[in-house]
Amino acid sequence: MAAVSSQVSAQQAPANVNAPLPLDKAIRTGTLPNGLTFYIRKNTEPEDRAMMRLAVKAGSIDEADDQRGLAHVVEHMAFNGSTHFPPGELVKYLESIGAQFGPHVNAYTSFDETVYMLDVPTNKAGAMTRAFEAMSDFAGGVTLDSAEIDKERGVVLEEWRGRLGANERMLQPQMRALFGGSKYTDRNPIGTPENLKSFPHQRLRDFYRDFYRPDRMAFIVVGDIDPVEVEAQIRANFGTLKAASTGARQPAPIPPHQDTRYAIVMDREAQGSSISLYYKRPKRDLATVGDYRRILVQGLMYQMLNARFSEISRQPNAPFLAASAGEETLGRTVDSFAVSARVQDGATSRGLNALAQELARVRQHGFGEAELGRAKASMLARYERAYNERDKSESPGLADELVRHFLIAEGAPGIELEVDLVKRFLPAITAAETAAAAREFITDENRVVISTAPEKAGLTPVSETALSDALRTGLAASVEPWKDAIAGRELLAKAPTPGSVTSRREIPEIGVTVLTLSNGVEVWLKPTTFRNDQISFTSYSRGGRSLAAPEDYFNASLASSLVGLAGVGGFTPVDMGKLLAGKLANVSPSVGTYTHGMGGSTTPRDLETALQLLYLQFTAPNRDPAAFALMKQRLEASLANQAQSPGAVFSERVGCINTVNHFTCRSLKLEDIPKLDPDRMMAFYQQLYANAADFTFFMVGSFKVDEVVPLLTKYVASLPSKGSSSARLNDLKLQFPEKVLREVVYKGQEPRSQTVMSFFADTKLEEFETHRLQAATTVVENRLRDILREQLGGTYSVGVGYSNTSPVPGYGSTSVQFGSSPENVEKLQAAVMAELAKLRKEGPTAADVQAVKEAEKNSIQEGMRDNGYWQGSLQAMHILGRDPLGILRRIERADSLNQQNIHDAIRKYFPAERHTIVTLMPEAQKK
Repeated sequence: MAAVSSQVSAQQAPANVNAPLPLDKAIRTGTLPNGLTFYIRKNTEPEDRAMMRLAVKAGSIDEADDQRGLAHVVEHMAFNGSTHFPPGELVKYLESIGAQFGPHVNAYTSFDETVYMLDVPTNKAGAMTRAFEAMSDFAGGVTLDSAEIDKERGVVLEEWRGRLGANERMLQPQMRALFGGSKYTDRNPIGTPENLKSFPHQRLRDFYRDFYRPDRMAFIVVGDIDPVEVEAQIRANFGTLKAASTGARQPAPIPPHQDTRYAIVMDREAQGSSISLYYKRPKRDLATVGDYRRILVQGLMYQMLNARFSEISRQPNAPFLAASAGEETLGRTVDSFAVSARVQDGATSRGLNALAQELARVRQHGFGEAELGRAKASMLARYERAYNERDKSESPGLADELVRHFLIAEGAPGIELEVDLVKRFLPAITAAETAAAAREFITDENRVVISTAPEKAGLTPVSETALSDALRTGLAASVEPWKDAIAGRELLAKAPTPGSVTSRREIPEIGVTVLTLSNGVEVWLKPTTFRNDQISFTSYSRGGRSLAAPEDYFNASLASSLVGLAGVGGFTPVDMGKLLAGKLANVSPSVGTYTHGMGGSTTPRDLETALQLLYLQFTAPNRDPAAFALMKQRLEASLANQAQSPGAVFSERVGCINTVNHFTCRSLKLEDIPKLDPDRMMAFYQQLYANAADFTFFMVGSFKVDEVVPLLTKYVASLPSKGSSSARLNDLKLQFPEKVLREVVYKGQEPRSQTVMSFFADTKLEEFETHRLQAATTVVENRLRDILREQLGGTYSVGVGYSNTSPVPGYGSTSVQFGSSPENVEKLQAAVMAELAKLRKEGPTAADVQAVKEAEKNSIQEGMRDNGYWQGSLQAMHILGRDPLGILRRIERADSLNQQNIHDAIRKYFPAERHTIVTLMPEAQKK
């Protein structure tokens, strides 16, 4: 059979709704003689990078009973020895060229597929060649050495262990309800610990041989590449894979059922109650033009239903805390209309009844024209933004779209054709059609109800009879049409009196213009071409929660959240959402420990709307008793069982030990809620935002300075001000323990432990000291990953980090965190201390330093073409009083790293004589 290759020519959207959706003309695709499919797309966002994906139609659903978990083990083993890379060499090579394990080198295994991901530089000699070798090895050259298999058992078992907890314990009954007698019910991709410990090596090799076949694979390359050259490399590297002799893979069926299934699960560590309702139906692919219209109708329906749920959740004595509706796919053959709600403990039946009544409302009365108009406007705005950014689309997203195209037959026609279809179909879609879509989904068969709740004294388990009655009566209820009201007024009833620009200076080296406005506000403007349809802005003032008295700390912490619930300018958040339908503009306040600010994002078209929102956030927060009642209701639900969460209890204890029980370490508790005071919250908010001259703004994106100045003078220069800054902060004087401390926290039912080892590390926020310490944490993490995971098989992952209290010096810490079995805790902690002692004595190797430098330089090069990177960098430099031109010297700063200065940082900031070790152990271990 001859190989097939095609470069799709330019297309218009077909007029016939039965016509297949064409593949995007920018994609080069073909099939090798052995059956492997490939997709290639040239894309230069980011420059000098290529995203490679190997998608394999092999997952846990393909496992025999004695192979449970082995699809996932194969994925692990791909990185532990192959034709071109001996064990341990692949990750080391990729790190040497700046590709980091996790962000750039990764893989996942699910029920139906395994996908491998490499993001590699195209401008480094030999990198693409080696990446092709690695990917073709994954496809057919994994060695599966016996000794390496046995080493990796421990790592996979620790990954299994890391998932243990309430959610995992409650999962199996839910799987049985959703999948019934299907094989999916017993094929959790992580497998079983019994099988992971004992599977024969040959059964792993059997799985790899049987299911890693070219006809089940697609190889995808998207990036700054030459497609012709890449195709030649694909043919050379993957063409030698042996073709399979057996037929195509058949999907695993999920049997239909006439009855309604109920799963009622409770656990004493569960963090709240929820109710979910699923209506299952045969899956339909997104393959034709008509299919595309169908998903537009469904998307509008879900958008309108979710808007109703959001509005109901804000009502006094609402039947649920939050609710949502959407599509969920089960396996490869079933779609489901899923409706879920978070409810107060004890209110599960009431919540289900309310969800059912809303479905009844849609069945009886459908949707209103105003609702549909808003949904259409919002949908069109999102599509238009994607179209405007079509030449700035990021390669990872394009690569992942092609993975879905291969695995689940999702259409990938390209944004130009999609916008053409949207503009053709959207105006003609009626409210009746959207209601009909919902009615089609809501049937009496293939229905599943799932209830989850904490198991605790005083909470009576809900019965199947109660749920059945709630569902039946809700669906049968005679309900009124939805009342959709909004005050017909403008966002700003009265335009503010504009201010002016009092000074302007340029920083040409970084393309920044700095304005000082008449009210004392300083604005840093950086126009960019990184995105066509994006403007983002942020601002800060010194202060934050540090200005609150200890007894008011929780009120201060919740002040911005209360405004978020209450709204601004006399509009509730619900009304604001209706008013701004079709506009892409959001603004929100933020309050940190030592700074507070206001930030947002928008498009050039909607910038004025965003600045109007900013003006209202500063000047017109709503006082709404109902919003405070809603806040208390939600807090009570989220905190009701927090004391039974091992993670929450442990995290708080780590924070308190590492700050010598400073009052800020304590988290909000259920008993604190009655003491909360909305007047104190609002007073604190108004104190923070009373003087605009305290703030420095940073705006980055697609704009011209002279075009945004009139908007800034109108909405920012007009903000209330004292004329000059009065910003201040209070040093909270956090202290790290002076000596070595150890503590064990006993919480949780499962045989799993967590360790956090913290070291005093005050760099005094000096730039180069801080930079070298951050490099040191990466060296330490890479070393510990190799020892704790690869050599000892004692953990799935280890994280090493550094935190400080910027902009206040005097406190900081480095930390080492990992999970393990309780019996391995002491051994792994000792291994960490031994490696740190070795590094303090000998320092890093040249290879250690090279890996850190290359990763940092790759990150900088990507960041320099990202609006968010520039916005964050400009603000960080300003907060710390550093020269903003230092942003341009970051490659030079990375090159200044060497074995000696990283060695010095390790010795200084991982002190043996001043650290804490806090360990989470299961309650059963307590003596």
